[in-house]
Amino acid sequence: MAPRSRLGAAIDGTSKALGFLGGLATLAMTGLITFDVLMRYFLNAPQLFVDEIVGFLQVLVVFWGLAYTFQVRGHIRVDLVTNHLGGRVRAWCRVVTLTVGLVLVGVLSWVTLDSTLTAYRYGRVSTVMLYPLWPAMLLIPTGLALMGVAMLRALQRQLRAARAGRDEVTPLELEPEP
Repeated sequence: MAPRSRLGAAIDGTSKALGFLGGLATLAMTGLITFDVLMRYFLNAPQLFVDEIVGFLQVLVVFWGLAYTFQVRGHIRVDLVTNHLGGRVRAWCRVVTLTVGLVLVGVLSWVTLDSTLTAYRYGRVSTVMLYPLWPAMLLIPTGLALMGVAMLRALQRQLRAARAGRDEVTPLELEPEP
């Protein structure tokens, strides 16, 4: 296997870093919700900002974790049919599904980026605490774009494998460090 390119290393590192940030965001959500519950229960003083912040952090967890989850094959896979196909057919089916997935991720990235820019231009704010919405909205297209790049790398590897008559690539086939 060829050494990993700088771009590939940057994509892998970014995916891992954003996945790690998602883990930290999960920890922050746990702390914020615990704080809110304690304040509500003991002091009858619910913290309104917690609901909005936790919502923003949930978006971060979901969308910034997409690329890493894709790379480690953590997304749900339905292989009821593909398990009964030959290796070469299965490899080409993966090429097709990656291509369709890339188109969908591209469209979603574009639409959500347009929505984010619209929220920025119009100064949209959250309902309760009046936070600007565009930073949280920007998490969606950036996470989708990184997933698209990870999918494009997988498609390149899968095309090489399919042309060589090999089955699909192994999970997290990240090239070894040089």
